[in-house]
Amino acid sequence: MTEIPEHLLKRSKERRSAIGGGDSPAEEGAPAGEVDPAPAAAPVAPVAAAAAVPEPAPVPEPVRPEVAAALSRRKIPYWAIPVLAALPLWAYVYQATLEPAPTGELTPLDAGRAVYVSAACQGCHQANGAGSASVPGFEGVLETWPDYRDHMMWVRLGNGAWLEQSGEQVYGANDTPTNNGTMPAHPALSDQELAEVVLYERVEFGGMEESGEEYEQLLAIAEGDLTFADAGLGPQSEAISIAEDQLAAG
Repeated sequence: MTEIPEHLLKRSKERRSAIGGGDSPAEEGAPAGEVDPAPAAAPVAPVAAAAAVPEPAPVPEPVRPEVAAALSRRKIPYWAIPVLAALPLWAYVYQATLEPAPTGELTPLDAGRAVYVSAACQGCHQANGAGSASVPGFEGVLETWPDYRDHMMWVRLGNGAWLEQSGEQVYGANDTPTNNGTMPAHPALSDQELAEVVLYERVEFGGMEESGEEYEQLLAIAEGDLTFADAGLGPQSEAISIAEDQLAAG
C-alpha cells in the first residue's frame, strides 16, 4: 500500500476544516506510529497596566510672621479715610483758636496794657485796676490827676521823689494820703511807654473819653509824635517845683 505523504494529509485536513467538516475520525487520524503536533499555547493576556498613583498636593510655603501679622491686622474702614485726611486742617484751625490773630501794630491802648503788665503795675493795682486795701485803684484817677502830665510825672518819679519834693504825705489834686504805701519809680520807661500806660489807666479804668485836647496830646506822645518835654510840666508838678529836666526819660 502506497504511503500518503504527510503534507498531503495536512492539506486535506485543513480543507475539510474550512468547509465545516471538522477533524477526521480517529480511524482517519494520523498513521500509526506518528504523533500529532502539540496544540499551540493559548496567548497570554497582557498584564493590566498598574493603576496611576496620584501626585501628592503641593505643600504651601510658610507665611512670614510680619506678612501674617499684616494680613490679620484690622483694616481702616473706608468711612474713616476722609476723617483722617481732614485732621491736619482741623489741627490748624484749632491752633488758630488758641492764639489771637495777628492784627499788625498794637493800638496805643493795647500797647499801654502791655506796659501795665511788664512794668508790674498789674501786680499792685490788679488786672482790673481796682487796687487793694493798701494800694489805691484807678477809679478816681481823673480826680486825683486832672492833668495827664502830672499823672505821667507821678509814675516816672514814684511817691519817694514826689513826696520828698512836696514835703507832705499826700499827693494829687484831692490830697490823697499815701498810707505809708510805696509807689515805685519808673525812670526806664520812655516818653512813649509812659504815655501809653497812663493813657490805658485813664481810659480803661478812669473812664476818660477818647476825644478832646487832653486825649489828643496824650495820644500824640503815645504814638511818638510828641515828647514829654514838648508837653511840659503839669500844674501840680510846677506847684511842688519839679525840675524840668525830670521831663526827660532816664
